Amino acid sequence: MNIEYRQFAPSEHRRFAAMIDRGFGEHYEPDHDTYQLDLKTFTPDMSMGAFDGDDIVGTSGAIAFESAVPGGAIIKNAGVTGVTVATTHRRQGILTNMMKRLLKQEREKGQPVASLWASESIIYGRFGYGMSIQHENILIDTRKAAIKHMPEVPGKIRFVNQAEARKVFPEAWEASVNSHSGIPRRDDRSWDRMFMETASNDGWSKPWLIVYEEDGNALGFAKYMLKELHVFGEQVHGLVNADMVMHSNAASHAALWNHLLNVDLYDTVSNWRSPVDDGLPWMLADQRQLERKPYDGVWYRMLDTAAALSTRTYMAEDSLVLEVEDSYIPEWGGRFELTGGPDGATCVPTTSAADITIPTASLSTIYLGGAKLADLERAGRAEENVDGSIARADAMFASERAPWCPLMF
Repeated sequence: MNIEYRQFAPSEHRRFAAMIDRGFGEHYEPDHDTYQLDLKTFTPDMSMGAFDGDDIVGTSGAIAFESAVPGGAIIKNAGVTGVTVATTHRRQGILTNMMKRLLKQEREKGQPVASLWASESIIYGRFGYGMSIQHENILIDTRKAAIKHMPEVPGKIRFVNQAEARKVFPEAWEASVNSHSGIPRRDDRSWDRMFMETASNDGWSKPWLIVYEEDGNALGFAKYMLKELHVFGEQVHGLVNADMVMHSNAASHAALWNHLLNVDLYDTVSNWRSPVDDGLPWMLADQRQLERKPYDGVWYRMLDTAAALSTRTYMAEDSLVLEVEDSYIPEWGGRFELTGGPDGATCVPTTSAADITIPTASLSTIYLGGAKLADLERAGRAEENVDGSIARADAMFASERAPWCPLMF
């Protein structure tokens, strides 16, 4: 079997999209508006496909993201998406070969990291990805859980329609980008797609849109849907799907959640992309009424270790030599000397003895400060060559807030 790997041509977009939908169990039946938007979003030179003759048997692509890292710097980030392999061609190395070509292609564009949401969490570790951003599913019964503690809230919340939300939500999103590591910036195409998702389904209402503002500045917003669950003549109950709750400071977070937990006639609230350090549990009188289920959110992958480690800042001033093992693309590994602190960092190749030996997947896991290297070492995923160096690394890589990425891509 002779598989050809190459980028998709602009004229192949419809086939590209159809293959992706098939890979996720859907039939591609675009209407005019969504097809045109897909076409605008499609970036041929950031795609990589596998072809068996004229048949598309594998797809992958990337989005040119920009996202913050600890310290606030904005880093280029290849948001990998649309990864599929035809069921007729599984177990033939297609994904391995296609992913390697895509990652090398994006590194050549100067992108130091790649990221993705994994539909199957078992797949991407072998390609050097590490689980970098964890999220939580939450469920809360508001009949039993009241808010007891709140910070001062100097701003206010108001309902907005789609037209106004399209104007103010980007400002609130950018404020969140600047307040959390890991959230990608959004362009007009991304916002247009979000506001196309308005149809109700399975008994859910169309989205309700609220914005939190201080002195005319949008600092947070929420998008939520409602579903009634009651029998006529009995007590009314209902569900609130808090689909997206964006906040950039303590006041915006508290105000939005206070609203969501006090929607009349709806007493169960869910959210599926809450940060693991969300302050909501500490606002409640009874934390037991909040069910929390952690899961892997976004996986990161080092494309250029020196560039990625040089961009962020570090909580503690120190210098470490890291032996980075990259079994998937060995030439990207090597020995690097990282010197950094709160004011900046440098990372350069070195021949000095390594303090720590670490696989690239483990380095990707701790990159945004969402995991401790000591935990990975105890799991056999890093090796300390010099006593105390793991603790020093954890002091450096620690971050004030857990990384977060509420944007599904």
